[in-house]
Amino acid sequence: MSVAVFLSVTTELLPTGLLPAMSRDLGVSEGRLGLLVTGFALMVALFATPLGIAVSRVPRRGLLVASLFGYAACNLVTALSDVYPLTVTARLIGGLTHGVFWGMLGGYAGRIVSPDRVGRAVTVVSAGGAAATLVGVPAGTALGTALGWRTAFVVFAGAAVALVAVALRLLPPVPGRTSSDRLPVLSVLRLPGLLPIVVVTAVTMLGHFSFYTYVAPYLLRSGLSPVAVGPALALYGLVGLVSLVLTGFIADRRPRLGLLAGSIALTASFAVLTLGGTSPVVAVVGSAATALALGSLPVLLQTVILRAAPQAPEQASALNASSFNVGIGGGALLGGLALDHWGATALPPIAATLAGLGLLTLVLSRRVGALTPAAETP
Repeated sequence: MSVAVFLSVTTELLPTGLLPAMSRDLGVSEGRLGLLVTGFALMVALFATPLGIAVSRVPRRGLLVASLFGYAACNLVTALSDVYPLTVTARLIGGLTHGVFWGMLGGYAGRIVSPDRVGRAVTVVSAGGAAATLVGVPAGTALGTALGWRTAFVVFAGAAVALVAVALRLLPPVPGRTSSDRLPVLSVLRLPGLLPIVVVTAVTMLGHFSFYTYVAPYLLRSGLSPVAVGPALALYGLVGLVSLVLTGFIADRRPRLGLLAGSIALTASFAVLTLGGTSPVVAVVGSAATALALGSLPVLLQTVILRAAPQAPEQASALNASSFNVGIGGGALLGGLALDHWGATALPPIAATLAGLGLLTLVLSRRVGALTPAAETP
């Protein structure tokens, strides 16, 4: 599951590292090319929940395998496309796949472990996301710089197909949900503390991805050479991986403390980037510092939403995926408009403002991440 997450996150974010080369080749601006990330995320935001309900009876292993084939198709068509509209279409297909994948993933992981280990299970699965930022996106960026951006997409398409055989061999079979044990989405949203989690996720990710989608152009405008962008993204991933490991120790015991610390770190990092101007050192260090939050927040948010809806893990996971991708897609759109109209220096203050709103929402929503006595672990 963790490797599948690696491929899914790499597929979603790969254009961020290859954005300058792709924009030149497809003949569109960098801001407009950022819509590839927006469109991908928009499909998840709109369809993760209804698709999750539609496929809720499908066995989980088969659904994950189908998702891997969807990612392979998205990457292959993107690699072969010579025109921007076809590339957008491929990404929209990938976004629909992403909605199905993330709508069932958390519930799948949660159902093969005991309730007191849900946080650790989600941490292990989410390690693939950190590995995507540490290895996937930087490796794809380096590969695309050396051999062309199309090669990077072909490689990850092949990797998705190869993983299908591994998934069929190793993943445990878990049946889909029956009609009797599925709650309506509105009923899930009314569960205590769940709606604030959805809001915190959407607003915080909106801030982060208004910046991170365009991190390559931002680093280039700050004075980095094109060959240095890959290592800078690797540093981002390394910091995120360290944060993820630390998160594993608190995900089941102190989730609210972790959420507050991550939100503060994210807001402070964007504030430093805002005040640092165009210094390349500040750009690299500040960008890497945002990974302190992004190594922890997705895991913790997924953990607390599963704890808030133990009777409806698939629906809760789908809602979390939708809100997460509202942030990704909206952030990519907002950041693209800012980049085209005001330049790269406008990105950090916008991100800092939105991350600050996410932090304020979290502070005011005391239920988010608060453990009940039954949920506490020894």
